[in-house]
Amino acid sequence: MSLRTRKLTIACLQINAHWGTDVLSSIRHADALLAPLLQAPTAPCSSTNRIRSGKKPDILVLPELAFTGYGFPSRTAISPYLEPTGRGVSTQWAQRTARRIGCHVIVGYPERPDGSNLAKDEGPIYNSAVVVGPSGTVLYNYRKHFLYEADEKWGASPGQDGFGSLNMKIKNSAGLVSENENEMRIRVVLGLCMDLNPEKFEAPFTKFEFGNFAVTNKADVIIMPMAWLAFGQAESNNEKDVTDLQEIEDDEPDWRTVHYWARRLTPVVTQYAQAEQRKTSNTIFVASNRCGIEDGKTTYAGSSCVLQFCHDASVQLTATLSKKSEGVLITDVNI
Repeated sequence: MSLRTRKLTIACLQINAHWGTDVLSSIRHADALLAPLLQAPTAPCSSTNRIRSGKKPDILVLPELAFTGYGFPSRTAISPYLEPTGRGVSTQWAQRTARRIGCHVIVGYPERPDGSNLAKDEGPIYNSAVVVGPSGTVLYNYRKHFLYEADEKWGASPGQDGFGSLNMKIKNSAGLVSENENEMRIRVVLGLCMDLNPEKFEAPFTKFEFGNFAVTNKADVIIMPMAWLAFGQAESNNEKDVTDLQEIEDDEPDWRTVHYWARRLTPVVTQYAQAEQRKTSNTIFVASNRCGIEDGKTTYAGSSCVLQFCHDASVQLTATLSKKSEGVLITDVNI
């Protein structure tokens, strides 16, 4: 069975935002990190290039709760940061950035749906991500389906519609198989951080809920904004452990975490090993994680990366950032 490949350029912003800080300050910092993306493309992008290439991405992904920080201790603490569905400061930034760069933008934010009782601070709230098209149009709003204990601390409700999926149109580029094609259509599956884990850490590891969803929905690209903890952080949060975690070199990704992400997508690999293959193109996994230490005790894994699940049932690490440093990853993939 022949493989039809198309080129796609992916970018991830890895940022260190702390809860309780000014959101607009976080946005200005993100703009500074992304400033080179506003330059005209100067050269093709290789698998090792980061933002230095000046390459314009087709898709830009930011972390979970990208501008607010993640570790809110209560509903009262997060309440001032809640944003209306697809209309708050995070969405407005995504719309502005999408138009300036000319790409799709996905960003995580804390959502308070329209119609909530603001005076009494009542009604469901969600850990969400918004998808914005290159024209600035809001295409999709996703609510995290599997909640982590940190989400429950501030009163998040689980999204009731399951994991996310949407069709995305990418404008013509040199990577398309035919110059006559005006756009390519890709199937995107969307989740947030804990969605990749077994439900409540109680389901069997091999149930692979999110991985199986990606296969069932024939995902071309799997996108996951994250606030994923450093390996070992979930088991212990005392200061000694944080100090130990800080000893990892700045330029070294958290390899155990990256490996775990790949394992959780085992169904994506095994679909290619079947005698009668159901998919004839590669599948891309995009993890945009936050980095840094929050509240002096919670260390995040960083290591934002792009994995390519290939037609020959292999998994290739296309590009990754380090565990501790902020920055922008940009790389080409074949789907």
